[in-house]
Amino acid sequence: MRKILLITTKYPTGEGEAWLTNELAECFASNGDEVAVVVLSWEYSDGASGFISLNGVDIHRVRLWKFLYSKSFIMPILKIFLFSLLARVKCRGVMNKADIIVGTTPCIAVWALVDSLGFKSNARKFLILWDFFPFYMKGLWGKGRNILFNFLYKWENRLYNKFDVIGCMTDESIKFLCDKYTLPSPAVIKLPLWAKQVDRVKLTDAEKLNIRIRYNISTDAFVSVYGGAMTKIQGLDNIIDLAAKLHSSSQFQFVLVGRGPELARLKNRVLTESVPNVVFVDYVPRDEYELLIASCDVGLVSLSGKHEVPSFPSKSIDYLKVGLPILASIDKTTEFGEILCNEMKAGLWAESGDHEAMANILNLFFSDPEYLKRLSENGRKYFEDQMNVINAVNDIVNACEVI
Repeated sequence: MRKILLITTKYPTGEGEAWLTNELAECFASNGDEVAVVVLSWEYSDGASGFISLNGVDIHRVRLWKFLYSKSFIMPILKIFLFSLLARVKCRGVMNKADIIVGTTPCIAVWALVDSLGFKSNARKFLILWDFFPFYMKGLWGKGRNILFNFLYKWENRLYNKFDVIGCMTDESIKFLCDKYTLPSPAVIKLPLWAKQVDRVKLTDAEKLNIRIRYNISTDAFVSVYGGAMTKIQGLDNIIDLAAKLHSSSQFQFVLVGRGPELARLKNRVLTESVPNVVFVDYVPRDEYELLIASCDVGLVSLSGKHEVPSFPSKSIDYLKVGLPILASIDKTTEFGEILCNEMKAGLWAESGDHEAMANILNLFFSDPEYLKRLSENGRKYFEDQMNVINAVNDIVNACEVI
């Protein structure tokens, strides 16, 4: 029996809140592996320190003292330096049993666990690389932080070389990694995002109507929905700008689901600028969230146009799962638009900030129900063919075994 250890900063344990990390760990467990997770509660609300066993997985959660979660300048720095050190002390007994260690980015958040000498000598380390920190933040920081960027970049580069294998989401991510980083140690493979395969959510017209009423969504409008974090990274002003452009037409409504530091500002903007066709919905559990988005017409992906790295927005998984066509407002660097149009054939995209192009696409979707239906079917098929969590587990194990 293999012993698998997952190290991450996101592992929700509430009912109906499963995410990528949960599905991966539980798939390992269903294969007969002994699975443990060390999860750092990066936000105080993520949960208190403690141990639980859930769905065949042993979960060791570590949370810092509350004052370290304040948003002052010094506290986030202290959190980065202290958090994984504390976790290493608390979870040393778990770490030294693992045959395969699977870590998720950003490495800097779990640096002391990655740097640990407490692993078995023959243990294999696999990094799931979802974002290129600090490149991902560089565009948002603007000028004047080159010293900070260079320090974090070199630190991340050193941590990457602590792994035997690195898995990237896309071909362009692999290219970016190999071009920007010095990697004499790890092998690099493609590891697409995954999901547990489930039957497609199918709602009757009456069920859609009831869900829309429950969340104060128009029952007769063409509804575009965004679900996920609300931070500067997402550039959600793109959606508000689009809504403002189309507000004179009562046929379009926009629903934003989730929480984050940008939420209050976005709500205030909608109020002060009188954009009536925007509805905000607070966080809902994932299973309820899937019903909510399935009652809508289009799924929205939004990224700030200031990014300089390839990416694959994970929120698209939920859209594909329920067969929701996608409209993406993204930067020119990411290849997600090309994948969306040419591989998935599940939607269309426009460059971030091009509200005219976004409006034209939305009008096309609205005016051609048959086209929208084809996009829906294509997206669900891509989900079934390309995004199976079993494939991810096999790819990780096989890569570690051939090293």
